[in-house]
Amino acid sequence: MKIYEKIREYSKGKGETMTEIAKAYGATPQSIQLYFSGKNAMPLTFLVWYIEHHPEIDLYALFSKEHDQIVSEPRAEYHKKYRKQHVIDRIISILEEEL
Repeated sequence: MKIYEKIREYSKGKGETMTEIAKAYGATPQSIQLYFSGKNAMPLTFLVWYIEHHPEIDLYALFSKEHDQIVSEPRAEYHKKYRKQHVIDRIISILEEEL
């Protein structure tokens, strides 16, 4: 799937209209239609603008030929780092419970 196809499908899924996109970007709906149909090359300035307004888009997936979906998976939550002794104490605690 090509980049313009991925963005077109993503936009369609979000329920965005060509008119809404054109108004927000400052172009005509016809220009956006030409980008989304692949008849005109999608300018880099539009691509950057679109990605900035849709931060959930995963750039790797967007440019990868192997991915059709361009929205990244939810990010894993990271917990605060524990000191080494805390981890050792927790392991000992688990082992004492189990043994």
